[in-house]
Amino acid sequence: MFDFIDVFRDAPWRIWKAAAEIILIAAVIYVFLGYIRSTRGAGILRGLTVVIFCAFLATQMVVQRLGLDNVSWLMGQAMATLAVGVIVIMQPEIRQGFMRIGETIRLFAKPGATVDREIADAAVQIAKRRDMGILIAIERKVPLTDYTHSGIRLDAELSSPLLRTIFTKNSPLHDGAVVVRQGRIASANCLLPMSENVETCRGMGTRHRAALGLSEETDALTVVVSEETGGISVTLGGRIHRDLDYERLRALLKETCGDAWGGAPKEADAAAADLPPGPPENAT
Repeated sequence: MFDFIDVFRDAPWRIWKAAAEIILIAAVIYVFLGYIRSTRGAGILRGLTVVIFCAFLATQMVVQRLGLDNVSWLMGQAMATLAVGVIVIMQPEIRQGFMRIGETIRLFAKPGATVDREIADAAVQIAKRRDMGILIAIERKVPLTDYTHSGIRLDAELSSPLLRTIFTKNSPLHDGAVVVRQGRIASANCLLPMSENVETCRGMGTRHRAALGLSEETDALTVVVSEETGGISVTLGGRIHRDLDYERLRALLKETCGDAWGGAPKEADAAAADLPPGPPENAT
């Protein structure tokens, strides 16, 4: 106790230096693990990193305390070898993590200020035709990486003409969903999970069931246009909201997903709370 006080009084900068190093290392690890959280091996890598870091830190403290220089050298060599092994084994997960970093940099460089307008315009234009359906999933905080992998990767600038082209009947990509990530079309022709809520899904078609299923498993907002009725619906938080017009759809998109494409963050689901779910309808 008194030794610690003496050390702090004689050389306080050593303690602050050690604390700064620990905080810096922990911050780097936290940020890196955050960017790879959407990959399939992220859980393994997170657990492995935490265990190795804690074990190394505890062992290093004992070794330094006892003055075991040779053991300390061996530990350093083992950690270097282990780091190379982890990089080789987790190469796909690490690559996806760096891809997310690049996407984040692009988001700050070019925010999508008109995404809500483009999606609302495409939905209304397709709804008027009544011979085409639409299914657009907008990624928010929970990554939709597993679903984008099930479709065709596009990474294209989002626009109403492009959305209408994708969902044109007999086009190669018209089936399935379009996933929007950070204001861009990440993938098309994606498969979404079907809702198993029998009561809520009674009378619904596949598009509405898929949209509702995604909203039950993630925080994504999904825009659906019925091919049969031309009705515009939105699913969010396990609820479906029907019969939206252009203004209400655009306001809901801006209010709920503004932070997902670089806009000002809003209270989560604030706009959706004011929209009563409509009655079931036969739609695809």
